[in-house]
Amino acid sequence: MELEDLDAVQAIEDAAQLTPWSTSHFRDCLNNANYLCQVVVGHDDEPVAFLILSRILDETHVLNVAVAPARQRRGIARMMLVKAMDDARQDAMTVMYLEVRESNAGAQTLYRQLGFEVCGVRKNYYRKGDGHENAVLMQCLLSGGHK
Repeated sequence: MELEDLDAVQAIEDAAQLTPWSTSHFRDCLNNANYLCQVVVGHDDEPVAFLILSRILDETHVLNVAVAPARQRRGIARMMLVKAMDDARQDAMTVMYLEVRESNAGAQTLYRQLGFEVCGVRKNYYRKGDGHENAVLMQCLLSGGHK
């Protein structure tokens, strides 16, 4: 991901997320040496998905992943995550964490298929309308292979 991708990334974020990050969040990620910001480019040379990870010591944390709604359900998120997991293993990372909305059953199914397991709940982690929604905390131990 480069600065010139931010308009397209922000458009994906706004379309795909209930509580989207701001452009300044993405700029901060690009300027942080511990963050890996990746973008998937489609046939038209426009970004169609992105993944942002942070790495601290031997842990990788999925901070944000989104696929443009018109490109969802085509395996793009799976491909990004599998590559990120493989790269993390090669770099001696031992665990990958993420949070997912409690209501996002589709994403939770994908994460379970990739070897993630529920390890906790973060109460009221996400804003949702006038209230809040819990986040399911998931982890994948990277010493084993993905499915």
